[in-house]
Amino acid sequence: MRFAGSFYPGTEYECKEMIAEMEKDVYKPNVNFKNAVGGIVPHAGWVFSGKISFSVFNAIKEFNKDADTFILFGANHSAYISKSAIISKGKWKTPFGEIEIDENLAGKILKEGKIYVEDNSNAHANEHSIEVQLPFIKFLFPNAKIVTIMPVISDDAIKLGEIVGNIVKKEKEERQKNIIIVGTSDLTHYGLNYDFTPKGCGTDALKWVKEVNDKKIINLMLNLEYDKIIEEANKNMNACGPGAISAIIAAAKILGSKKGNLIKYATSYDVFPQYGMESYVGYAGVLF
Repeated sequence: MRFAGSFYPGTEYECKEMIAEMEKDVYKPNVNFKNAVGGIVPHAGWVFSGKISFSVFNAIKEFNKDADTFILFGANHSAYISKSAIISKGKWKTPFGEIEIDENLAGKILKEGKIYVEDNSNAHANEHSIEVQLPFIKFLFPNAKIVTIMPVISDDAIKLGEIVGNIVKKEKEERQKNIIIVGTSDLTHYGLNYDFTPKGCGTDALKWVKEVNDKKIINLMLNLEYDKIIEEANKNMNACGPGAISAIIAAAKILGSKKGNLIKYATSYDVFPQYGMESYVGYAGVLF
């Protein structure tokens, strides 16, 4: 729980209190799903984007009941990796208790995807993007296991996503195992704090972020255009987890998803306008 007490509350009581507030008016998908296969969630502090993330997991719960395992594709903010990094064994701690790694499933991903992924827990040591999701999973799916993967930011992420998708499809068909795949990324990081101000500052810049820059990559997500995500992110700086987005969408498509559903989009300015327009970040929750 490296980021407990900073990105999210550090105790079970505090987490329950905050989740209770999120549940009061949780965001809902605007279509009915016969079977949700996964989603995309943001990973900022809970006060900024936690409600969007929780809403995605809550929607998965509504349409898919009790998941056996979550495969989580995380962003990479600081690790130097040449291959995607998976944690194959052990447990993750949360304020609600420990979550076990699905070692059998992780082993299959390592075996089938050995060209693209390696066992590397060190890469995850200083990364928050997956950790901030785990209390939501433990709260809503107390018996679920997880597999945590940090994809590289290249087309290898797509290839790994396809491998994972095929493994999950086989597990579902042959073992009736209920596996959900989730990727995490925040969107445009705009402002002086991020050294990214192509439209200056003020209301016009905020409008551009919301209606142009973030909309571009959200549309790619919704249309399952995983092959365009990394190029778009590199060109327009509108995603910090493009490898995770590419991987989850590639997998979701194999699992039968035809289109994504935008549960909620907002910026940190929308949540806390009192902080001003100097710097802000975009967040989207998508269900597949």
